[in-house]
Amino acid sequence: MRRGRADLETHLTRLALDAVTYRYPATERPALNGVSCAVAAGEVVALIGSIGAGASTLLLVAAGLAPRVTGGDLTGTVTCEGRAALLLPTPWTQSSGMAFTVWDEVAFGPANLGWPRERIAAAVDRALARVDAVPLAGRDPATLSGGELQRVIFAGLIAMEPDVLLLDEPTAELDPVAAAATWRLLRSLAAEGRAIVVATSELDPLPEVADRIIWLEHGRVRRVGTVVEVFEDAEVWTAGPGAPAVARAWRRAGLPDPPPLTVDALVARVP
Repeated sequence: MRRGRADLETHLTRLALDAVTYRYPATERPALNGVSCAVAAGEVVALIGSIGAGASTLLLVAAGLAPRVTGGDLTGTVTCEGRAALLLPTPWTQSSGMAFTVWDEVAFGPANLGWPRERIAAAVDRALARVDAVPLAGRDPATLSGGELQRVIFAGLIAMEPDVLLLDEPTAELDPVAAAATWRLLRSLAAEGRAIVVATSELDPLPEVADRIIWLEHGRVRRVGTVVEVFEDAEVWTAGPGAPAVARAWRRAGLPDPPPLTVDALVARVP
């Protein structure tokens, strides 16, 4: 169950951006322009917007990779309390290339943290179980499908026990069953006190997963609010990424506002 805002406000702010502007090298237009936001422990915040809105860039900045790795110019302040871990939408770019089994791949991050062998082993076993990848433990990562590798890379992040999870299209390579399991896992990880920021083009799961939504447009924050507040905003329909499929179908049918955002809410509205 998602936390209420009153509960979230009692928890530690894990990630905060204050007036952050970032430009990639050799570009004039900033990818982020005066962005301010905060994410608390136990909270899932979704970043939505059109391609080029700045969601992926925000995650790179929050992870400390922009401009440290990407280059470019950053102004403003980024504060991250604790360890952050970033999942990219291209899992093959995050494989270590140094492991001959999935188990060793997941252990790579914890080992680089200098943990004792027993702690590493326990963390790897737990992480593989949480992404339903235990049967893959003995496989060579190079032989995995895109969806299998995405789950393995995610397990590697979980195994490091981060305080902040930054996820860029975490279900991009997954089939519907695995994607649904991943969304459920995000709620479970948040319930353990992690702050989770997820950039996604999948809107349907958000009413059940997200505590808040940040709608980005041309590198700026256009709207911040609860899932209901954002998806009931007429502008998100006309100028933004839209809304969950249930709400779109409701509006196409000419039914009265506000539209339901989930199947359960739809059933409750139908006489």
